[in-house]
Amino acid sequence: MPLSDPAPRALSHTRILELKAYERQDGLWDIEGHITDVKEDDYSMLDSERTADQPVHDMWLRLTIDTDLVVRAAEAQMDVGAHGPCPLAAPNYSRLQGLKMGPGWNRAVRERLGGVVGCTHLNEMLAQMATTAMQSLFEVVENMDPNNTGRLSLSPGLRNSCYAYALNSPYVRDYFPDDYQAD
Repeated sequence: MPLSDPAPRALSHTRILELKAYERQDGLWDIEGHITDVKEDDYSMLDSERTADQPVHDMWLRLTIDTDLVVRAAEAQMDVGAHGPCPLAAPNYSRLQGLKMGPGWNRAVRERLGGVVGCTHLNEMLAQMATTAMQSLFEVVENMDPNNTGRLSLSPGLRNSCYAYALNSPYVRDYFPDDYQAD
């Protein structure tokens, strides 16, 4: 369903965020993110000039994770940063190694890569990369009954995390009855 008709307008900027997950043959997973920003018109930066066909940002980030959602390796690459020094932040993304995706992920990212240590745009992408990882590994690691009885159990990370996973929602009632809590 498209959004309602907007007022007349002209396109100014396009950000494309592409996230992909790959299951590796060694049992690990690669979560890759690619972000590009492009202006519709020529654009003047303080330290460079960009034509409309040149990106302001063209950045990559790969997280290699295990099935416990722990980062085993991280690699960043900036083909184009907004300013000359931007690519110098890329090696700092190895600081993500050892972090576990889940509650507290965004805070831990800020602690290791916030401020002058990292890149705002790559840091923003990391939240979406965690979601991509969880979506990709959902059937591998989530909602499985540890006693192997075949009953689904709502993982703690999903409980009350959104409208559908509210413990009093019809969805939880119908698909996770052991976790359902009526009002």
